[in-house]
Amino acid sequence: MIKKLRLKFTLILMGVVTLILLAVFTITLVTTMKNNEFSSVGMLQMLLRQPPAENAMEPPLGGWTPPSRGVRPEELRRPVMLAEVGLSGEISIRVNLLYFIDEKDVQDVVTLAIESTKDTGVLRGYRLRYLREFTDGGALIAFADISTEQDMLRNLVVTSFLAGGAALIAFFIVSLLLARWAVRPVEAAWDRQRQFVADASHELKTPLTVILSNVNMLGAGHSDEDKKKARRIEHIQAEAVRMRGLVEEMLALAKSDSVEKSAVLDCVDFSDVVKDAALTFEPIVYDEKKKLRDDIQSGLHVMGDTERLRQLLRILLDNALKYCPVGGQIEVSLKETGRNQALLNVSNEGQPIPREELGQIFGRFYRLDESRSMQKGFGLGLAIADNIVREHGGKVWAESEETLGNCFFVSLPLK
Repeated sequence: MIKKLRLKFTLILMGVVTLILLAVFTITLVTTMKNNEFSSVGMLQMLLRQPPAENAMEPPLGGWTPPSRGVRPEELRRPVMLAEVGLSGEISIRVNLLYFIDEKDVQDVVTLAIESTKDTGVLRGYRLRYLREFTDGGALIAFADISTEQDMLRNLVVTSFLAGGAALIAFFIVSLLLARWAVRPVEAAWDRQRQFVADASHELKTPLTVILSNVNMLGAGHSDEDKKKARRIEHIQAEAVRMRGLVEEMLALAKSDSVEKSAVLDCVDFSDVVKDAALTFEPIVYDEKKKLRDDIQSGLHVMGDTERLRQLLRILLDNALKYCPVGGQIEVSLKETGRNQALLNVSNEGQPIPREELGQIFGRFYRLDESRSMQKGFGLGLAIADNIVREHGGKVWAESEETLGNCFFVSLPLK
């Protein structure tokens, strides 16, 4: 429970920080893109206002003819080109500072820009931004090199991801420390509660044993004449036995909470554990006029505690026996799955568990509807089974179908 709380706290902190970093990165990237676009378009507008040269009607392709008035090349801050397209489609170049564009490419980019449906846009294949303006004599198209702009954006993205990744790693370490500090009071309260349950359960066992011993002695020495008193003694004995069962289950659950995963070290033949449990329950099943069928694959070994795994099987088989109707069948199967897992299935015919309650039946003291709660038990068995499975690094879950009854699955990693 405490580990889950720490993990949840850490995930919440990491999620909030990740969203903040993504928001900052997105705003920075979009702002930079818009500023670059605004600057580039402004420069192209300035270039479109460039008057034609007075000393040359048509500058040579690929060169620069300085006009008698207007902007100078150094004022444009990046390579540009200004083309004029006549009404009949002829292309003349007023300005060309695009050193990487040859005569053939000039014709291509001008054609792409004049045929475009937009007056401004980007020719990504040439890494150019254009701005088009129609005039009485045809059209003027200004081009600007955006390779530097794109490289800057690419560097910004790489730098942001590297910085953001480093920040997330650092904050992850900090969040682990914060989570440990934040849940420390909860952990202390949980430890006190667990210790109280363990101590109380242990202390209750002795008086219950004394009560049962005295009740047994009273029942053995009682004559048949006083039947009313005999019934009272039987009731006391039944309730004392029931209370002792509750105390033992609470003590087992308290021990399960305190068991460390690192203590599970032995190599266990899980197939033998399942076979022995099925053989132990077989006479009880037949006495209650029910059927037991098993299909157990041999040679499946897991790392774990033999006694704890036997307790797991006893809980699941006892649960199946309780809720299986007379004449019904209980099935136990064990097989290896393709993911290097041992899959145990204990199923029984009978009234199916409602689907909305399947995820709650492993909670402590959780009982289902009255028809099922008529059975003996305190709602702790499946909670203990869940603890045992988690100790062994596995997973337990339940499935229910109207025709097949209830199936309890346990998946444990194979050695």
